[in-house]
Amino acid sequence: MLSRYLNFSKPERILEAVLKTSLINLFARGFGYLKNLSIAILLGFSHQTDGFFMAFSLMGIFLIFVDVFDSIGVPNLVVAGQQSKEEFEKLAGLLLTFTTILASLLTLLAFLSLPLLLKVPLGFEKVAIEYTKTSFVLLLPYLFFSFFFHHFGAVLRSQRLFTVYFVGELLFSFFSFLFITVGLYLYRDFRVIPISVSVAQLFATLYMLYMGRQYIRFNLFLDDKAKLMLKHFLYLVALYGVFHIFIVVDGAFGSTLGEKGVSALTYGLMLAYAPTGVLKFEHMAITSLSEVRGSMERLNFYLKRLFLLGITFGLFVFVFADLLVKVFFGHGAFTHTDVSLTATATRYYALSLPLALLWPVLYRVFQIRNNLLPVFFLAIVVVIVKGVINYLLVMLMHLGIVGVCLGTFFAYLMLCALGYIILKKMYYNHA
Repeated sequence: MLSRYLNFSKPERILEAVLKTSLINLFARGFGYLKNLSIAILLGFSHQTDGFFMAFSLMGIFLIFVDVFDSIGVPNLVVAGQQSKEEFEKLAGLLLTFTTILASLLTLLAFLSLPLLLKVPLGFEKVAIEYTKTSFVLLLPYLFFSFFFHHFGAVLRSQRLFTVYFVGELLFSFFSFLFITVGLYLYRDFRVIPISVSVAQLFATLYMLYMGRQYIRFNLFLDDKAKLMLKHFLYLVALYGVFHIFIVVDGAFGSTLGEKGVSALTYGLMLAYAPTGVLKFEHMAITSLSEVRGSMERLNFYLKRLFLLGITFGLFVFVFADLLVKVFFGHGAFTHTDVSLTATATRYYALSLPLALLWPVLYRVFQIRNNLLPVFFLAIVVVIVKGVINYLLVMLMHLGIVGVCLGTFFAYLMLCALGYIILKKMYYNHA
């Protein structure tokens, strides 16, 4: 029984995978927490941490393209695998070629666009801008290796090898914690943080390359399926990018709140959304939903349970935000002001937690059904609306951190409600 449970090379059932990967993710999130605790204790909040977290959010613009593999890779690989082993390997080779090209071009683009990106934190002082610039450059290897990590993750998960992927995430979390903790203890230099993240991603990617070594082959062709995938890729950039763009928008307005604002928002979001990092249900549900072509019945089954979980977690975090922040981060160089700012961000980000759990599942169904155009425009509109709401709440009404977090809540509410309505309409029209 134990050997079967620990066998990562055998295809897994969804329930079995949820049990195993939730435990693995719990450890991964634990190391993620310890990593951030090390930053809090050894550095505290300052222009340095604001600069790093701003750089990391700006890197998220390019990580949008990385994350698309979770949506475009798995469903198409599942279908190819149902056809034949040869079709699966052919498509996997095409995706690896695309991954390599994209990783190289976007890493170069990220570097060249840095002067423009540094205009985003409009409220930063000059010293914080310099910290942002240095951190961004040191995170470029992290961006490059992330493409390959997610590519092999998609290939393996399409074979129902879910646990392998999540072990890779655990390795990244562990090594980033280890390197950041030791580095900050020895040097107290903020540059340790982006360097550690990049090196940890390298180690985790090498593990994924090894586990997916039988699929290391390149292929290049352009048939109707490849053209459709390319079209979907462009749409998915907008869909998958919503969360990343939300963070960038929050960072831009957070930069106007003075020193520690961006750091407090980052820690608040991390703590409030911790359940999404542990569950990561959408990574497994996409395989199950792909097998039934995005059935509305299966979708509703998942959404009801996820929403109940989100409400439960969100209410708990909202009520106990102050206590949670004090217990998890209120040590060392983490001051009383840091605790107060982070608790406020945590409490109001928790309002949108249930919706943040639903959206990744919703937009994957659009991709499975090959109808991305309506929600593509929806995603763009919601990002614009969020910017307007943030401006009204932060710049005009002066609600500060609360305004930034409420902007995220209203944006997610609009996104999920309209997204579900569109899906339901598509379903009944098809029926």
